[in-house]
Amino acid sequence: MKSIKHIILFLAVLTTAATFSSCEEEDVVNNGEPVIHYVRITNPESSDSLLVAGYLGNLVAIIGDNLGDTRELWFDDNKAVLNPNFVTDESIIVSIPNAAPGEVTDELTLKFGNGSSLKYDFGVAISDPVVNTMRNEYGAPGSTTNITGDFFFEPMTITFNGGVQAEILAVEQTMVEFAIPEGAEPGPVTVSTNFGTTESVFHYRDQRNIILNYDDLTAAGSWRPGPTDNVDGLDGNYLKLFGTLDANERIEDNFESQFWGNTRYETPQNLFEGRAEDHALKFEARVVEWEGSYLQICWGPWDNANNGEVWGNLNGRGLWRPWEDVSGVYSTDGEWITVTIPLTEMQYSHNQDTGDNAWVADMEFDEDIAGTLSFWVIATPEADGSPVEIHIDNVRIVEN
Repeated sequence: MKSIKHIILFLAVLTTAATFSSCEEEDVVNNGEPVIHYVRITNPESSDSLLVAGYLGNLVAIIGDNLGDTRELWFDDNKAVLNPNFVTDESIIVSIPNAAPGEVTDELTLKFGNGSSLKYDFGVAISDPVVNTMRNEYGAPGSTTNITGDFFFEPMTITFNGGVQAEILAVEQTMVEFAIPEGAEPGPVTVSTNFGTTESVFHYRDQRNIILNYDDLTAAGSWRPGPTDNVDGLDGNYLKLFGTLDANERIEDNFESQFWGNTRYETPQNLFEGRAEDHALKFEARVVEWEGSYLQICWGPWDNANNGEVWGNLNGRGLWRPWEDVSGVYSTDGEWITVTIPLTEMQYSHNQDTGDNAWVADMEFDEDIAGTLSFWVIATPEADGSPVEIHIDNVRIVEN
């Protein structure tokens, strides 16, 4: 809306200026030949913001004379979309195409109705790759996965610790699919294009601050550590939550896993250091089937052996419920995926007395009450003999 207001105001300013100019000048400007004086941003309050290049998707104003017969506008070899309402003799307002040029000329080209054209020096600036998430941070060498982000353009490389590069299988601007190479070592991943290089915040086979891996880091000693299995695991044992749930059921047994901090640490402490807004809970998950229940993530203090973090509202809770985004039963189709939940999204409270498992986003996560961590699957009112089988591994709290 703000951009549209800028355009309207900008055109009004140009129209007023053109009216006064026509009254003062009897001769045709530049003998009627098109000319570009400069390119600028569209905010009329920033009239001194002249551009020699613009980023993909940016809205710009091309200022000149005798531009009204423009039929096509090209940035390098990408054709822009022209709106006739924003093409006048004195200006053209247009968005730079949101795609990387195949051939870089650092020129914009206007093509006119009479067959002539006009070139002007103007580059298309493309950002370094933006690297957001990796579908499976614990994928085995040789397996196929993807990274999502932005500004992914061929040719590109993905380099793992150890100096080995992935085999690129498919590239879209916001996603690249690849095969994890042999020799890939734990650590951040580096993504490079012709326009820059970015190192990921996430780590491949993340070794930072692992709370539970269900092998040597277990929930043993807690009231309900949870059932484990190792069939087709990522790297050994994993937590297995499974069964069926009717509406609003709160069953423990196979649906719950608690980790009490005082079973591992001798002195009171939280499971991470720093600010909540800088961290996320991560884990790998494989969902065989899941519908009609929430995986709630509960927190409590280091010595919370009274089970209060599950039944009470000592801290904001997280809720994972990916089946809500699909029609029917959710599944990862046999694959492991990495789940990332920022701690700032741990904001739910639970009223166990309502009978309908009411969840309210009315709490803030308190990093000072994070010495105990529990997973518990609880049914919603929509559950009706609904299936649950969720596998979880490599639970960690890391910077995001």
